[in-house]
Amino acid sequence: MWGSLIPETVRDARELASVKRIEINYRGIFQKQLAKKIANYVVYVAHSEGKVAFSNGRYSDSPERNGVPCKYFTFVSSDLTEGQLEAVCGSKMDIESADVSVVLDDTMVKGVEPWAWHGIRPVNEKIGPGGKMIVVTTKSRGELVRFLGRKPFAYDLALLEGEASFSGLWVFKDDSTDVRVLGAIARADPGLVSIKAVEAYTRSAFKGEKAKAARLAHDSLLMHRVEPSEGIDWPHAPPRLPSWKEMREGLVVPAVSRAYAKGPRGQSRSTTYLRGTTKSARPVVRFDLCTKCTLCWLECPDECFDPTTDGLFDVNYDYCTGCGKCAQVCPVEGCIVMVDELRFDNNDSPWERYKIAPEDYVGWAKKSAGGDYVLHNVVTGTGVRRVKVPEGKGKRS
Repeated sequence: MWGSLIPETVRDARELASVKRIEINYRGIFQKQLAKKIANYVVYVAHSEGKVAFSNGRYSDSPERNGVPCKYFTFVSSDLTEGQLEAVCGSKMDIESADVSVVLDDTMVKGVEPWAWHGIRPVNEKIGPGGKMIVVTTKSRGELVRFLGRKPFAYDLALLEGEASFSGLWVFKDDSTDVRVLGAIARADPGLVSIKAVEAYTRSAFKGEKAKAARLAHDSLLMHRVEPSEGIDWPHAPPRLPSWKEMREGLVVPAVSRAYAKGPRGQSRSTTYLRGTTKSARPVVRFDLCTKCTLCWLECPDECFDPTTDGLFDVNYDYCTGCGKCAQVCPVEGCIVMVDELRFDNNDSPWERYKIAPEDYVGWAKKSAGGDYVLHNVVTGTGVRRVKVPEGKGKRS
């Protein structure tokens, strides 16, 4: 059937060139509905301009991996039929390249782990020459580029001011991030959708300030060119799938080697199931305030705390998902605080650093928190509370 629509192959260069591709990078479960709405809005607007478009998504409903990096895709064409576009782009689990890449949580610039640990990949990996990457962030260009993988060509980094929009589970939190990103896409690549068509859609679909949010985002978007010399040499090896000759018969799940020793990384864990790229914030432990109550170690759902020889508990950030439960259960105010992941450039043991220079570590921990720390409310989707970092010991009120 599709052979009559696509003369040679669905990867025909002429037809691939006539398709615009958007990937929306988001945190699984927490931002699923947000990403889906953005992808669908682009389809609606593109159809209003007489184009053909559709969207689909990659897996995102893994409850044991809250926060796992996921993707939604939107494909837009001005000259293909619906059948041709679906044949070229349908059922995509990933794309070869992206004209526009949207990043809904800026901490993903440190890398994404997209396939139940199939390698940590740069979030800008799919951007092609002259492509655009839109990041929802309060950070500067330099604060983001220092984590991005270096590309052999120039591309544009577009900064849309705002904090990552999280609501919890599959609930959609309407803070206009959806239409603001839509306006940013129209600014970054007018060939996808025009701001005129976006405004017409938002005026018909929404009321009040939300109807104006897309235009405001379009006009305020900050565009920066990233040159081939900028970024970092990606430190993680690219994933390698086994060839058919290397595959084993049947389903084989190797057991995790069991071992235990007190100290950093002393507990055995699955080396093929890292979870560090799922977090937007990491716990910083004030070992000088710790009462050794063991609650962080007992309650951590991902078992990231390692008992040490002096009764304290180290954090293995390669496995921490940033859920914040340790900060919630800790009875000492300020002992464990959740801090923006982009303030850190490594996953080294905090306990080892503390043992080498306790006073320097405490000063660093206070500075990292920026004077206050974040506590998520018990009811998801109702925001967060900012609490001032204490100077000394004290029970949480």
